[in-house]
Amino acid sequence: MTPRVAHAVDDVYAVDPELMGTPGALTLYLVDTPAPALVDTGSANSPPRILEALEEVGVAPAAVEHVLVTHVHLDHGGGAGALAESLPNATFHVHERGFPYLTDPEKLSRLKRSVDRAMGLEDAYGDPELLPADRCRVVSGGERVDLGDRELRLIDAPGHAPHHFAALDPATDGLFAIDAAGMFLAGEMRPTTPPPDFDLEANLETVRRLRALEPSVTFYGHVGPGEDAVAELDRYEAMLPEWVETVADRRDRLGDDVDAIVEALDGRWMSPTVGRDVAGVLDYLDRTDE
Repeated sequence: MTPRVAHAVDDVYAVDPELMGTPGALTLYLVDTPAPALVDTGSANSPPRILEALEEVGVAPAAVEHVLVTHVHLDHGGGAGALAESLPNATFHVHERGFPYLTDPEKLSRLKRSVDRAMGLEDAYGDPELLPADRCRVVSGGERVDLGDRELRLIDAPGHAPHHFAALDPATDGLFAIDAAGMFLAGEMRPTTPPPDFDLEANLETVRRLRALEPSVTFYGHVGPGEDAVAELDRYEAMLPEWVETVADRRDRLGDDVDAIVEALDGRWMSPTVGRDVAGVLDYLDRTDE
């Protein structure tokens, strides 16, 4: 395997699409079963790297039967439209709350503009193509995805975003939590609380439900497989309220200045997306009048 494709566990492979040209910023997953599945699509710039990963593992693009778009943030779902052309037999599983944003031209354009504003960059995640609605299976949690030798169980997982779902793999006891249970960076948990829809209470409830499944390994979007799924979920449940309280305290002293709040944070909160995650908490606090 090259650094771009790594064996994760059993028949699950971790794929690095080099988000925004940066190795190690995002992980997608390929489940190499009789009916292969791809978990997430990366950004609009990711499909060429995904196709290279399929070739390396030995999976023909036409053999891929399932693509799980865990949520429609454009670093995870922005490549769906382009991949629909390259993976002609794949069904795209998309949350009912996110489905319109990948299949409706006006909503997709609005989503892209909001991401570019949040990132401060034009075409931050490339120019996403429309995903054909007739290639989609709209899900809400509770559905099963048949991989030929087993079924993935889909789980509604709001909080990070209302259109997020997770997936449980019974063969590996692996939980594809992606962004629903935080980020796992060099063995350390970090919050992921982006605007505009982060919801603390919903995210805590999601983490508790995922924890009750007692998975063996958590597959994160940022980045890679974890080490101790239950312990990491426990840590994230404790971390999220502390993170929101920390940002609220800094806001009381510094106002809504994201840069000033970031400068006032302890090092243990630092991550590549900390400014965005502060902004998401500020939005949440404004919505809840806290």
